[in-house]
Amino acid sequence: MGFLSDPRDGEQKMDLHAKIIAYYISDYGFGHATRSLAVIRSLCGQKGIRIIICHAFAYDFINQSLAKWIGTGKVKMRKISNDFGYVLHPHSLAPDRDQLTIKCRRFINELPSVVQREAEFLEDQQVNLVIGDIPPAPFKAARILSIPSIGLSNFTWFTAYRDLLSDADLCHFYNCYKDIDYFFALAGSNEPEWGRKGNKTFDFFSRSPHMEAVHKIRKSINPSGAQTIVFFGLGMKIDAGNLSAYKLWSSPNCVFLVSHNMNIEGENIHKIPADETESQNYIAASDVVISKPGWGTIAEAVSCHKPLILVTRDDMQEDKNTIHYLQNNGGCSLVEWEELREFEVTSDLKRKLEKQQRRPVRDSEEVLNDLVGEIKAILFE
Repeated sequence: MGFLSDPRDGEQKMDLHAKIIAYYISDYGFGHATRSLAVIRSLCGQKGIRIIICHAFAYDFINQSLAKWIGTGKVKMRKISNDFGYVLHPHSLAPDRDQLTIKCRRFINELPSVVQREAEFLEDQQVNLVIGDIPPAPFKAARILSIPSIGLSNFTWFTAYRDLLSDADLCHFYNCYKDIDYFFALAGSNEPEWGRKGNKTFDFFSRSPHMEAVHKIRKSINPSGAQTIVFFGLGMKIDAGNLSAYKLWSSPNCVFLVSHNMNIEGENIHKIPADETESQNYIAASDVVISKPGWGTIAEAVSCHKPLILVTRDDMQEDKNTIHYLQNNGGCSLVEWEELREFEVTSDLKRKLEKQQRRPVRDSEEVLNDLVGEIKAILFE
């Protein structure tokens, strides 16, 4: 639970008058972590700001991604679990309501002590601003101390769980999110205006790809340039079952990029190394992206002008909102989870996907600059 120590602690005293941001990141998967990294890297380019990251699931990934700023004391890491996300049925993208309820009630029982713990932490560290994507407890802790808070997400767990939990359980999440001071709604959001003091909307953004690495990836897996590179990602917490039975891998003239944890092998299948932190480079190297409707992967694909094929889940309101947004802003192709086993990337599909590449997209760096500008205005007001 403590801070990551660094032998160069002397460097951490370089800016004693810096404002301190406590940045809380959801522990459900890597999507919240990757988009938070884009924001945090932008904040690290600003003077007079230090950041404490509160997170557990992708701790090592974040630590490695921000190593140069951790080394200078600009960023500190605090290993602490903030939330639990969804609970899914085995070999499925569908939520398990019974198990979700059990976990939720355990979380609710611990919530008062968690809020108290975080309030003590914020006070001890003399935090000036709380940013949350999008664990509930920190907002209530910040409100207790009258520390300004920003909720930054395309959803909250209140709306994510709305059709999955009872009203009695949901009210505990509502009571935390209603304490948000400023809510920054990301592309595809269909949330109430949670911000007591202000609400803003922002388009898709992502970490910038490194073009030298992108060209190296493309040359490595498609040296002739004659094949279609397909990125296939369902997320690190999805159990996809027997992937070898999928027809996808026999799609004509295709090579595939998949995450290291996928239990699938083949001459045309290339796994992203387990220690790779810059996944946006692999999205940028792809010609087509197949994914569950997770905001982080979609944002990387949209920012790089890549056509999208999304695997749909009926019980996920977050997914429905994101898909609806995409359908009204350049389009996306859909495949149901139950149909994925028989799905292939055909020549006809490729021709249809070409239209998506002409979707209007605002530059990711511009979006991040606007977002960071709003954060600074709140932090230094």
